[in-house]
Amino acid sequence: MMKFDVVVVGAGPAGSAAAYTAAKKGYKVLMIERASEPGAKNVSGAKIRESTIAKVFDTKDLPFERIVKNVRLIFKTRETEAQITVKPTEKLYTISRLKFDKWLAKNAENAGAILITKTVVTGVKGNRVITERGEVEGDKIILAEGANALIAMSLGLRRELKPEETVLGVREIYSSTRDEVAKRFNLQGDEGEIWEVITDHPIPSAGFIYTFKDAVVIGIGSRVDEIIKNKLRPWELLDMFKEPYLELVKGFSLREYSAKIIPEQGFPKFKPCEGNVYVAGDALGLVDPLTFDGIGPAVISGSLAGSAESCESYSKSLYEAKEILKVIRSRPLVHELLKSENLSFYVHLVTDFLTSWAKGDLSELKYLKSKNILGKLVKHLSLGLWVMQ
Repeated sequence: MMKFDVVVVGAGPAGSAAAYTAAKKGYKVLMIERASEPGAKNVSGAKIRESTIAKVFDTKDLPFERIVKNVRLIFKTRETEAQITVKPTEKLYTISRLKFDKWLAKNAENAGAILITKTVVTGVKGNRVITERGEVEGDKIILAEGANALIAMSLGLRRELKPEETVLGVREIYSSTRDEVAKRFNLQGDEGEIWEVITDHPIPSAGFIYTFKDAVVIGIGSRVDEIIKNKLRPWELLDMFKEPYLELVKGFSLREYSAKIIPEQGFPKFKPCEGNVYVAGDALGLVDPLTFDGIGPAVISGSLAGSAESCESYSKSLYEAKEILKVIRSRPLVHELLKSENLSFYVHLVTDFLTSWAKGDLSELKYLKSKNILGKLVKHLSLGLWVMQ
């Protein structure tokens, strides 16, 4: 049986960051990926912040699609819509997960890690990692297996997510030419644009539109219990969301349809480690829903797992990393905002205020006159201030 200092399960952002960090420390590292290549089975909104990735990797040759010049925040009800445009003050990129994940894994390989693909891990027993192709031994085992963390669950490190703790994201990618994408969004050179859409129609959801070099990504995410309650199929939810935006991709060809479970619960309720087994990334529920960021926390947690000398030191380092601490602190606020009545309330409140302001008449702000609004606002403001500390 082959023996390694570190065996990493999964070659996504968390897994590659773990393998890269461990290999740079001089450890003998094996990274196991079930797909044909890193990124082949990943789904993402495809947005990253360079400042976060640069904490672990040298980003000089990062394979980005476009540099985001504008982020449009869109609040949309059945009847009204309001937009706010934000110009990022730091480098924000759209990326293809296939290209990006392959780049991360190549960095890990260049640091000395060994990558094997098309290999499914079926279990972990002690120091042994059991795959469909045989067994390997690792002094440290890092599980970066994604949101459907079957191995971590089988070891009792975490439980299965409940429908109300899970968002289902579904997206489509429409291909065209670089010039046509630039024309549709009024872009120059490598410029890109992101639209983030908060809506309560047909159900409370968060949608997005991202520009790639030669493609446009349209997607939406909603809590699984809401989808079930409203008897919606994922593609039906996406079809209803994208209908007003079809002109943006008129004449483009559909290149990809995909869906993914996004955890809204995790560490510290989930164990980050036990003995020689560590968990990182989506498998630990480290997604920041307030800023639509799962890749950043995944890279940071993976790197911390790769460098940790003990379970205790890993747990401590997670609490000390600001990207992870923000996820932990945001959970109470996210839990509140994901309630259908609250998300719908704020969507209507924002659109009501902005459309009334544009009309020049703030006297009929019905949502500011809602019953118990002060208590709701104070409660959520206090939770928001806790996140920002």
